[in-house]
Amino acid sequence: MRAQLLLLAATLLTACSAPAATLAAATGTPSIPSSSSTPTIRPSPTLTPPPTEPPCRSQPGTVRTDEIEDPALGRTLPYRIYLPPCYTERPLPSYPTLYLLHGLASTDSQWDDLGIDETATRLIQSGEIPPLLIVMPWERRGLDYLTDLPDVLVPTIQRLYRAAPERSARAIGGLSRGAGWALRIGLQRPDLFAAVGLHSPAVLTPDLYYLPDWLEAIPSGIEPSLWIDIGDHDPLLAPTEELRAILDQADYPYEWTLDPGRHEPAYWIDHLETYLRWYARPWETASPAASP
Repeated sequence: MRAQLLLLAATLLTACSAPAATLAAATGTPSIPSSSSTPTIRPSPTLTPPPTEPPCRSQPGTVRTDEIEDPALGRTLPYRIYLPPCYTERPLPSYPTLYLLHGLASTDSQWDDLGIDETATRLIQSGEIPPLLIVMPWERRGLDYLTDLPDVLVPTIQRLYRAAPERSARAIGGLSRGAGWALRIGLQRPDLFAAVGLHSPAVLTPDLYYLPDWLEAIPSGIEPSLWIDIGDHDPLLAPTEELRAILDQADYPYEWTLDPGRHEPAYWIDHLETYLRWYARPWETASPAASP
């Protein structure tokens, strides 16, 4: 009996001295590691939603009519102005401005009737050109565009609308007789206009005579970009070739396009997108209006 009691006591002492890990394994209790292994929880990145077009961007541009009464004018100067989408609801700081002149015996409605406003809206909404202002004045008898447009109309547009003040953000063009006016004004006021567009130009003979002097008088470094286009069946093609010959003689650069067509609205309608893309080309990155 005494030997059995001694054996039982020895067994109990051995069990009490077993490692903690053995006891944990025997009892099924998980062991706790000596160092922490808690995983680091990182917050998920914040996703920036893609920019959305303002609702006004899908709306068409608008055309306003107005007239200028100024003592410097022989009579009032009516004009139309195209305002691009979002002009009133989400305006930009400033817009490049295109002045478009009508042909003989027409009015400020000519470019509007051809669809220049709908064409501009379509190209703006598709991102092909930046938003811009288009001013369409009416040359009525008694007005002298050579002074009235630069000295009265341009300052009025600058004051009443968000027209960019830089010369680089201003262009002038016209069709038929309006192109003749654009040539006369643009080349004699290169301080105001960085580009001149001549569409089926009707340039009077005296202007062709004075053209070399106008070109020579342009200060170096501010020569306006020049565009000329006409239909191959236009009766004004011959004098337009005279115009080109004078420019070539003066080594003045210009872009030239001869397309099928006549001196008629159908020709100009077919070329509206081409005209607007050419005028807007320098404004795609240089103008603040390039990012609506």
